[in-house]
Amino acid sequence: MTSFQAKQLGKYIILDQLAVGGMAELFRAMITSVQGFEKLIAIKKILPHLASEEDLVSSFIDEAKLAALLHHQNIVQIYDFGRLEETYFIAMEYLLGKDCRIISNKAKEKKIPLDRQNALFIVSRICAGLDYAHKLKDFQGKSLNIIHRDISPQNILITYEGDVKIVDFGIAKAASQNTQTQMGLIKGKIAYMSPEQAAGKTIDHRSDIFACGIILYELITGKRMFSGDTMHILSKIRDADYVKPDESQSDLPVKLLEVFDRALQKEPADRYQTCGDMLNDIEECMQLGTHPSPQGLAKYMKTLFAEEIVAEEQHLQKITKIGLMQGKKEAPASTSLKQDKPAAIKSEGTSSSDKKDDSHISTDLIQSIKTKKPLLAAIAAGLFLVIVLFAVFSQKGDEPAPSQVAEVAPPAQKIEKPEIPEGTPPVKEIELPEVTEEAPGTETYQKAMDALIDQRYTEAISYFEELLLLGPGMKDKIALPYAEALVGQANSLIETDPQQAISLFQKAIQLDPNSEQAHFQLGMVFMKQKDYPAAIESYENVIELNPDFPDTFFNLGFISALSKDYARAEEMFARVVELSPYYVDEALFNLALVQRKLGKKDESLANLERAVQVNPNNELAQNYLKKLKGVSKE
Repeated sequence: MTSFQAKQLGKYIILDQLAVGGMAELFRAMITSVQGFEKLIAIKKILPHLASEEDLVSSFIDEAKLAALLHHQNIVQIYDFGRLEETYFIAMEYLLGKDCRIISNKAKEKKIPLDRQNALFIVSRICAGLDYAHKLKDFQGKSLNIIHRDISPQNILITYEGDVKIVDFGIAKAASQNTQTQMGLIKGKIAYMSPEQAAGKTIDHRSDIFACGIILYELITGKRMFSGDTMHILSKIRDADYVKPDESQSDLPVKLLEVFDRALQKEPADRYQTCGDMLNDIEECMQLGTHPSPQGLAKYMKTLFAEEIVAEEQHLQKITKIGLMQGKKEAPASTSLKQDKPAAIKSEGTSSSDKKDDSHISTDLIQSIKTKKPLLAAIAAGLFLVIVLFAVFSQKGDEPAPSQVAEVAPPAQKIEKPEIPEGTPPVKEIELPEVTEEAPGTETYQKAMDALIDQRYTEAISYFEELLLLGPGMKDKIALPYAEALVGQANSLIETDPQQAISLFQKAIQLDPNSEQAHFQLGMVFMKQKDYPAAIESYENVIELNPDFPDTFFNLGFISALSKDYARAEEMFARVVELSPYYVDEALFNLALVQRKLGKKDESLANLERAVQVNPNNELAQNYLKKLKGVSKE
């Protein structure tokens, strides 16, 4: 990877370049804000030398307009659009994973083919996302007739957690945006076109269905459906002339062969008429074998890309740290918000009059949780656990008691996270597709999205509630951004009005049951109120959504230790260590403490040594390790 200097772009910190295409370049970036909020995103930016090309800019703006309407778990989410540094950009969801073309190539290289059930699952999710886009309506209830036009392996991304995302609606069109037909225009990747698209004819959503059939064919058979030079491929596609799956792979179920036959018909009228119909038949095929899931697909991805995942995580930690320092350097001192790394606990020469009882310490640390992002909050909770366990140990005759009271102090190499200056928001130029000037709710929706992007959550919620009054069908259209606004508002109320925060989190979960952030933050509020059963329930919901989120297990370990369920605490902290977050030394330290309570002295000692090896600056682990070794010698 070529060297890249992190820099500020409005309220975004550009970390590194991911790709360069003929029209635009893609960057990995992060957004930082108040209360330690950080989010990784992707920035798509028109190449500087093309910024004056009117047709290209118009196409880019069309993409942003269209994407503003698309909110579906199988479609990449667009967050922002604007103009900065004399060029246009789109800020979108950042996804850790690989596209289907890379996956296919890697599977052949490693000789680990994608199994049939995972292939069916992937295409089922593509169909679900496309069915949503095809059926999307404006605020008057009129269909927008959206067509992706470029469904191909490069535009289907599979995350390492098993999510399937359709990306790049760059050449997609809503019918209302076109005053002329697309006759004679061929757009998209040749080998994944429908016969009518390859012939330059007018197309509709059924062209995307043919492309889905090609992807399913290739994932199942492991072979390209069309190959050769461009003219040969075009000729084959126009006639839908391909080797039938039953001729190349005789062990396929009859139902799956029927899916191929219907999806890959030359005439659109003979194909599936909706992606929803194709989805129903694929799900029927899925029932014939082991039912696939995101977890199963995630397992395959992590096996296939084991080395890449480790390298990418290391690179991401490095560039994120550099990006934070870059943001600190460029943000004016008068507007920066200092946000330290999680406080480490170290012993100081403290007089007895300075000591606090355990309850006072726990209150201080739990209070600190509410101002930090989830990851930092989890560490703060873990530090409270350290103090509690030290207090318990000091009452046991066979345990080394600390000679001084543990104090909270910042560790070495403190990182400050800046608040971006208020004077640098991106220019908001995004508009909804011009369906009709009289479409009710269009202007209100735009105001809601602008407020959400600017984190004016109260205002955004007000606009979303106004939209709900337009009719019962509006709820589904705005559910995801409305839930995001509720979560943002709830986060700001955790300290001042926790009950209202709980209410808002619960409302957000009703709108978007898959909101990992809402479930996690709700658990944090319940922890603050010492309602541990409710907190456990919230964290278990997070685990169901994301079984690889270490913060959740850290906090469950904390709760288990408070309840003196040290076996459960050991299990939770061991899981954190297995996931290896950047604070793994803290997890190892807490694991060592609960293992000490379980009488596992050898394991406890070994994990303390690992904690010090991972982070030599962890003074608390160093000091406790010395005490244990001293006791062993005696």
